[in-house]
Amino acid sequence: MNSIMSKVSYLSGLVDGLSIDESTKEGRILTEIVSVLKDIAVEISEISESQKVVQEYIDAIDEDLAELQEDFYDEDYELYEDEGDNFIQLECPNCGDTVYVDKDIIAKGEEITCPNCHKKIATKNCCCE
Repeated sequence: MNSIMSKVSYLSGLVDGLSIDESTKEGRILTEIVSVLKDIAVEISEISESQKVVQEYIDAIDEDLAELQEDFYDEDYELYEDEGDNFIQLECPNCGDTVYVDKDIIAKGEEITCPNCHKKIATKNCCCE
């Protein structure tokens, strides 16, 4: 971002150093263009700073969510092991994540949604025992 601000400041200095007559049409246009460029550079700088703050916040939320998912799925895995034959382990064809599906859902041929990538997984032609 400093590069844009530096370049705009340099252009502004050039315009000031050229002693452009602002009473002419060309002079007014040139000074207004530099003024607009300054405003754009400031706005981009502010947006960039805001984006950095939002990205840090999203990263923190993502870490918290990852911990919750790890805890949740670890418990679910133990539940599935306790249930024994009621669930079948499938691999999502989209992301490769392991998904545990109730045999009744597979028997009905219902579509499920992968909890990892949120894409549909067809169970209609599943040949799992």
